[in-house]
Amino acid sequence: MEQRFKEGERILIVLNTGENFEGDYVKGTDTRIEIDNFLHYESGNKFDTKWTFYKREICSVLRITGKKNDDTSNEKVATKTVNNNILIPRAEYERLLKMTDDYIVIKTDDKTYYDSIEKLSNFESLGVVASNCEKGRGGRIKMLVLSTWKQVFIFSFHNFRTKRFPVELADILQSHYIKKVVFNGGTLVDCLLHAYNIHMNNIYDIQISHLLLMKNSTGECREELPTIGDCLTEYFNFSSTFITAALEILKDTWEIVPVEIDKLKKISKVATYLILLKDHQMSLMMKDYDQAVEAYNNLFSKSTNYHSLEMASNQKCTKQIDDLIPCALLKPNSLKSVKYA
Repeated sequence: MEQRFKEGERILIVLNTGENFEGDYVKGTDTRIEIDNFLHYESGNKFDTKWTFYKREICSVLRITGKKNDDTSNEKVATKTVNNNILIPRAEYERLLKMTDDYIVIKTDDKTYYDSIEKLSNFESLGVVASNCEKGRGGRIKMLVLSTWKQVFIFSFHNFRTKRFPVELADILQSHYIKKVVFNGGTLVDCLLHAYNIHMNNIYDIQISHLLLMKNSTGECREELPTIGDCLTEYFNFSSTFITAALEILKDTWEIVPVEIDKLKKISKVATYLILLKDHQMSLMMKDYDQAVEAYNNLFSKSTNYHSLEMASNQKCTKQIDDLIPCALLKPNSLKSVKYA
């Protein structure tokens, strides 16, 4: 263990119990690891002390990219199998953890509610999580969570003055211009339609996109449907239990008020990573297109000034340009070239 990490590196220790502890690496031996300034994910508690974990209780250890005092926050790791790193820059990883705790709770339709609606209405994409939808058409949503790329908004309907679904939130969900990012959104769509007569439009479902990427790479879908945690592990090498405890909160009835802070943190955590996953999947699906655009721009930037001006004035699709356009994009199974990772 002591040979894998350097002092000050930020690491994530996953225990056999499924608990996650993030901290600064201090030292280690073949039998134990010591960390400092650590965070316990499941409780959200932070400790400014040292703690020792023994090999017999550790399931896995992951490196969060970059040392504590190094300017490496924008580095990306090429592979997870060799370095066993979490595959997003450390600054972004820490921002998302902070975002989970900095949620805004709206308990009634007051000024905070209308200010939040105005902000949410100006985002291109919103993550959407709702409680009680697992009960089907008879369910009544008690908690609706909308997330942007930088903020989580939790709407608790327990004390709203109207018992009807808030019309302003319904407008956002029905908007054709705001993309609603969900995970396994079938029950949510069904509940909104039959319980509230709300038809949610412009939906991006991370689970369906995951299956699409998988099938176009391997030729088939795995038997077990993926969870949000599976996707975070698959794309970014997060701990397999990183979000397990948080997902369990979706089965809660949410009848007891005031809502416990632990529950709010968990449902906020589920919503926090939706936009991140959507953006990553879109980059995979747009891989051929992005490469074609980059190659086309390189035709100009790497040519002589005379040749660049000549291409700019020529409005014809030359063979040189034709060769840049991938055939895969023209076929029904256009994602064949995307390698699922």
